[in-house]
Amino acid sequence: FGMHENADITFNRAESTALSATILHLQPRETSEGTGKSSYELVTELITEIESKTPDLLNDEEAGEFTFIVNEQSGLLTSLDTVLKQEMVKFNRLVNRIKTSLTDLRKAINGIIVMSSDLDQMYTAFLINELPQIWNKVSFASLKTLGSWVKDVVLRVDFMRTWLRDGLPSCFPLPVFFFPQGFMTGTLQTYARKYQVAIDTLQFEFNALSDQIPEHGPDDGVYISGLFMEGARWDFEKRQVCDSRLGEVFVSMPVIHFKPAVDHTIPHGWYSCPVYKTAERKGVLSTTGLSTNFVVAVELPSSTDPTRWIMAGAACLC
Repeated sequence: FGMHENADITFNRAESTALSATILHLQPRETSEGTGKSSYELVTELITEIESKTPDLLNDEEAGEFTFIVNEQSGLLTSLDTVLKQEMVKFNRLVNRIKTSLTDLRKAINGIIVMSSDLDQMYTAFLINELPQIWNKVSFASLKTLGSWVKDVVLRVDFMRTWLRDGLPSCFPLPVFFFPQGFMTGTLQTYARKYQVAIDTLQFEFNALSDQIPEHGPDDGVYISGLFMEGARWDFEKRQVCDSRLGEVFVSMPVIHFKPAVDHTIPHGWYSCPVYKTAERKGVLSTTGLSTNFVVAVELPSSTDPTRWIMAGAACLC
C-alpha cells in the first residue's frame, strides 16, 4: 500500500499494547499466600508515593509583578494572562480530585468509609498501572500509564507555577496545556489588540527555528516547543519535512515561531501538518466543527509533493 516500514512497527506496538492490557485486566486481584506483598499493601504504598508527588494548588497570590497586569485603557487582563487563569482553574480541579480521591481510597481500604464503585475501579487501576477513570474525567487528554501520567502532571503544574511567578516564558511547550486551542486563540487576540485588527482576519504563519530554546520571546506571536512528528521527520540541516528513518517512529520537532498574520495563505509546496493532543488522533466533535483532539495545522516546507505526507498520515503530536 506504499506505507513506510515504520507502519509495521506502529501496528505491532499497538497490538502488543492491547494484548498486554488485556492480560493485566484478566489477572486476579488477590493471589495465593506467599512472601510477596498483598494488593492492599501495594495500593497503600502507591497512594503514599503519589501523595508525596502531588503538587500544591496554583494560587493567584503567588503571581509575580509581571503577571495579571491590568491594561489601563481597557481595564482587562492580557489575553495570555486570561489563558493562564483558565489553565489554573483546570489544574486546580485536577489536583483537588487527586488529593481527595487518594484520601478516600485510603479510608476505604482501612474500612473507615464504604468502597464506592469509583474507588473500587481506582483500586484496580492502581494494580495495573492504569489511569483511574475518576481522574481521567477531569484530566487533560493522555494515553500514558499511571506512573508517567503523574510525572506529567507535576511537570505541567510546575510550568504553570513558573509562568505565574516569573511572567511570560520565552518559549511555550505546547504539551503542557489543558486546552492548547485556547492558547492559540489567546495569542491571536493579543496580536489583534496590539495592532487593532479583526481577529477573524488573522491566521498563523510558521517559521521553524532550531532545537535550542531562545532566551527571549518574539515581538509578535510565540515560540512553541515540545512537538513530535509521526509518519515523517524534520530534517534540521535542510529545514524541511522528509522521509522517516527506519525505526524512528516519533521524531522531535524544532522550536517553531507561531506568528499571527493578516489574510495569510499557505506557501506553495508546503505541507499543512495537523497537530494532535495524543497519538490516538481522535476526539469528540466540538462546536467549531473540528475534533477536540485537533489543535492546529502547522505549515512546513516539504522535500516533495505535500500529498505524499497526507497519504503517509504525517502529523505532529504534543
